[in-house]
Formats: sequence, structure tokens, C-alpha cells
Amino acid sequence: MGLEIIRTVMQRQGVTSDMLSQMSGVPKSTIDKIASGATDNPRYKSLQKLVDALGMGMDDFIRLVDDNPGTGEEEMLMTAFHAMNDEGRARVLQLMRDMVDSGHYAIHLKIPGQE
Repeated sequence: MGLEIIRTVMQRQGVTSDMLSQMSGVPKSTIDKIASGATDNPRYKSLQKLVDALGMGMDDFIRLVDDNPGTGEEEMLMTAFHAMNDEGRARVLQLMRDMVDSGHYAIHLKIPGQE
């Protein structure tokens, strides 16, 4: 997986190509090409605008590209999560909060709404 990780970041943030285009000023067609992997050498300026619009630093984005093996299980979980309705997503997030609170799992992450 390479630059198409941007699609995963968009999905996790609930951002569509149209929305990201408006937020960044990068044409939707360019975003779609980057997110699908159709182009592996976008202009740095375009990529910087996308990363900024998604609220990330370029260093964080590069780390994601380098470190994300995109396991089948992870992709399946993310696909299922994004296919759920709001109630299903809320239940999954509550389960994660319960797991963190239980102390039985080696989970060290900040879940929005649980500070």
C-alpha cells in the first residue's frame, strides 16, 4: 500500500473526494487518482494541500505510508465499520471504550469522547 492510504484516512474521517477537494483546493480527479493508486508520483504541493486539509503533518502521513502493511483483517474491519449505520458504529466504539476501561487488553490509545 502506498499513497492510496489517503483513501483510508478519508474514510476514517468521513471525508469524501468532493469534500476534500473543497477543503484543499485540489481537483477531485487528482484526489481520486492518488487515492486509487492510479498515480504514484503526485506533485508535492498537491499532496501537502491534501495532508493539511486532513489535519495531518507531512511527517505523520509519510510514516503512515511507510508503516501501514494493510493487513487483510484490518481492511476487513475498516470496511465493515464504514458500512455500518450510525448505531452500529456507536456500538463498536462503545465496545472499544469498554475494552480500554477493562484494563485486560494492551490498548493504549485515545478514543474521541474518552479523555
